[in-house]
Amino acid sequence: MELIKGAYERYLIAGICKQRTLDGKAPILIDHQFITENYKNENPPIEFEEKCFALLKNLYHMGGKINKDLELNSTRDFALGYADAEEFCRIVEQLEDDYSITIRKTHRMARGNGSKVYIGVKMTSSGKEKAAKVLSKMPMVGLVSQEITTGDLETDQKINHARGFFFAKPQNMDKMRSACETLSYVLEPLRDDLTDVFSSKDVADFFQLVNRFDIRHNKDTFCGGRAGGNGRFYGFQ
Repeated sequence: MELIKGAYERYLIAGICKQRTLDGKAPILIDHQFITENYKNENPPIEFEEKCFALLKNLYHMGGKINKDLELNSTRDFALGYADAEEFCRIVEQLEDDYSITIRKTHRMARGNGSKVYIGVKMTSSGKEKAAKVLSKMPMVGLVSQEITTGDLETDQKINHARGFFFAKPQNMDKMRSACETLSYVLEPLRDDLTDVFSSKDVADFFQLVNRFDIRHNKDTFCGGRAGGNGRFYGFQ
C-alpha cells in the first residue's frame, strides 16, 4: 500500500520484479527500504534509450530470437520496458522507427486513455543483432564472487578458474592470458553458437586476441601448471 499510494518509482520497481520473473529468480521482498533506496541496487534502466534496449532484450528472450510472433499490450506489458503505459507505447514505437521490430497491426483501446495493443510484433535481423550486443555488454553484477555452474564439473572448474584469475588482485598480463587461455578451451567447440548471444565481431575479437598473444603456445608460465609433451597445458588448480 505504501508503494501504491506514495510517490515512488513504481514502474521501475514493477520492471525489476517482472525481470526477475523472466530470469527465473526468486521474488524480491517489497518493503520500505527497497522502494525508497534498495531498488537502485538492481540497476534498472533510467533513460529512455536504456528502456528501449531493455524491452528489446526481453522481446529477444520471449521468442523474438526464433522469429516468433508476439503481442504487446501497454496496459499489461508495461513492466517489460520499466515504464508506464504511455511511455511503453513510445518505447515500442521507437523500436519500430529504428527498424528493430515490425508491427503488423496497432489497435487503440476503447478506454480513451491512449492504451494500445501491438499485434504481430516480430524482431528484425537488425533488432536481434542489437539485442545480442546489449546482452554481451550488460553489467556482470556479482561475477567476482558468484560460482558459475553449467552442469559439467570440468567445464565449471575451467570457467571459475578463468574468472578467478581475471579478477585477482593485483592484475597482471600473465593472469589475463591465463584467463583467456582457459576460456578459449571451453568456448572454441561452441564458437559457431556464440553468435546467438554475442555479436560476430565480439566473438572474432576474442579468438583473435587469444591467437595474437600466442596464448595457446606459451603454456609453461601460467597457472603454476606444466606443458605436456604434446603441447597441452595441465594444472587448472
